[in-house]
Amino acid sequence: MATFLPGWPIFPEIDRLHSIFEFRERSSHWPLGDQLSIHLLQLGSLSPPPIDDYAASVQRWARFFTAKSDDALDLLASETPIMALATQTLDILSQDHETYRRARERADALKLYQIDLAATRAEGRAEGRAEGEARLLLKLLGLRFGPLPQGLRAQISTAAPEQLDAWAERMLTATSLDQVLAR
Repeated sequence: MATFLPGWPIFPEIDRLHSIFEFRERSSHWPLGDQLSIHLLQLGSLSPPPIDDYAASVQRWARFFTAKSDDALDLLASETPIMALATQTLDILSQDHETYRRARERADALKLYQIDLAATRAEGRAEGRAEGEARLLLKLLGLRFGPLPQGLRAQISTAAPEQLDAWAERMLTATSLDQVLAR
C-alpha cells in the first residue's frame, strides 16, 4: 500500500523521503508476511540525488507528485518511459471535466481539512492554557484562603481565560476570597 500525504511530515523526526513500515508480531518480531507493508512518501523531504536505482525511482515519483509546472512534468517525462506514461495519463485525466471537478473538490477539501486541523490545534492549545491557569489559580487560592468549596472549584475550572486573569490579578491584593471573586 502506498500513502501520499502532501505538504506536512507525518513523522517529523524521520527526514527520509521514503519509509517502509512492516507489520511484525510484538514479542518475537516475526513479520506478518513479506507482502504486507506501508510505504510512506514524505513529499516535503525530497533529498539530494539518490545513490541507487530504487531510491532514484522513488524520488522521481515524489517529484511527479509535487510537480508545480508543465515544464517539471515534461522534464520527468523525458527521464523514463514510465514517467512519460504517467505524464500522458495525467494530461488525459486533466481533459476530462468530471475528473478535473473531482480533483478540484479533493484539493479544496484537503485545504479545508488543513484549516480545520490548524484551528482545532489552536483551540486545543487555548483550552490547555485555560485549564492550566485554572489549576494554578485553584492551588494559589487554596494555599492563601484554605480549602475551597466544590461549587467554587467548578466555577473557576470552567471560567473564561479573561475572568481567570482578572481573579489572578485581584488575588495579589485581596484580603478575602470574596474580594478576589467580586465581579
